[in-house]
This record gives sequence, C-alpha cells and structure tokens, in this order.
Amino acid sequence: ADVLEYYDQTVNSPSGSFYIPAVLRVPHLLQVVKRRRIRSNLSRKNVLFRDNFTCQYCSARDNLTIDHVLPVARGGEWKWENLVTACAKCNSKKGQKTLEEANMKLIKVPKAPKDYDILAIPLTSSAMRMLRKRNGTPEEWRQYLSPTTDP
Repeated sequence: ADVLEYYDQTVNSPSGSFYIPAVLRVPHLLQVVKRRRIRSNLSRKNVLFRDNFTCQYCSARDNLTIDHVLPVARGGEWKWENLVTACAKCNSKKGQKTLEEANMKLIKVPKAPKDYDILAIPLTSSAMRMLRKRNGTPEEWRQYLSPTTDP
C-alpha cells in the first residue's frame, strides 16, 4: 500500500514516533482505504452500534436493551467496558446478578471503540456510480480520483 496522506497525529512505539496514515492506495486491489475518526461518545446508540445490534449473550437482534455487566447495585458504572447490548429476555434473566451468578457468558468482551476505523471501498465502476449518486466521496479522496469519477 502507498500512503497518500497522513493525519497530523502520531503514534509512539519503542522504535520511534510515526504519523497515522489517513489515505492509502492499494494498487493491486484497486481500492482506496481511508482511516476515519470514530465518534466514541458513550451513548446507548453507540453501544448498540459497537455490538452490531446483537445481544451479547444469545445473539438475538430483537427487543434490545443495554445491560450493565457488573450491575449498578454492585458498583457497576456507565463505562464502555461495563455495558453490552442485551435482548430483554437475557437482561431480565441476568437481572442484578454477576455473570457467574447468572451462569451466563458474553460472546465478546466489551471495550471502548478504537479512535479510528478502516473504510475500504473497491473502486469498481458500480462503486464509483454509487459514490457519484450519493455524493459520498470523502473530500480527502477527491484529489486522488480521476475527474470523471468525481461527483
């Protein structure tokens, strides 16, 4: 991949400090990859989004609620690491119990989302038509696309 643009932020490692890539070109796959900043405000909506609108106990996708893994009555807080999406049935079954007491397991350990997500769009002719139609070409990409593909 070729880095075409960087964010002005750096990440540190034992071997040095590096700028974070913002726009990558992957010629052999004919796609543009953009790392986009994620809004990680802690909210009910964002917990549901992080968990892919799926109960983290049984994988149901209906009647979703937010469950405190460690109940508030036991000192549980409104934090990314203590909140999961749960269907009403699982949330009711768990109640004010810990996972162990309720004999329940999480499908995935809850954690805060990363600051960046990777968005990859294969630059096929149909993808370009979709970008033109929705006016969805990210501003940072426009200088790297041919004039005929710019919406």
